[in-house]
Amino acid sequence: MPSIHQKNTGQLMAKILSLSGLLLLFTTLQAAPGWHDCRNIENDGERLACYDNYVLTLDKKPVPPTVEEQKAAFGLPKESPAENLHDISNRISKIETASRGKRILTLENGQIWRQVGSSSQPRLAAGDTITIEKGALGSFILKEQGSNRSLRVKRIK
Repeated sequence: MPSIHQKNTGQLMAKILSLSGLLLLFTTLQAAPGWHDCRNIENDGERLACYDNYVLTLDKKPVPPTVEEQKAAFGLPKESPAENLHDISNRISKIETASRGKRILTLENGQIWRQVGSSSQPRLAAGDTITIEKGALGSFILKEQGSNRSLRVKRIK
């Protein structure tokens, strides 16, 4: 038979766990907006349904980016949604020359890429279709379709 001390300790632990659970629930509800609307509903069934719907919104997972969102973000820093995209293809709309003969390429989709290397230098012109693919260590390689020449580039916009 348990002693009075053991019985009191067990009851105390149960109370502490209950209070901890209530505190966790309260802080979760306080942290997420929207639950306040439910408490003002007088009908018990409607109020419960409101809380149930609110809890469902907490469990929703983020929607993965679409292919178009990935293409728009290709070449941006790692936190971009283009992590799973290996390459993009587009047409060059404008080519400018920057300092030291480096080229700045504007694509038809609005992306702007700057040459960072001086590799085999493909001959590029406005209207050419190019492919930019991921290289090693976060770099990007631009290739003109139908050519073996490539150029290291970095996205600037």
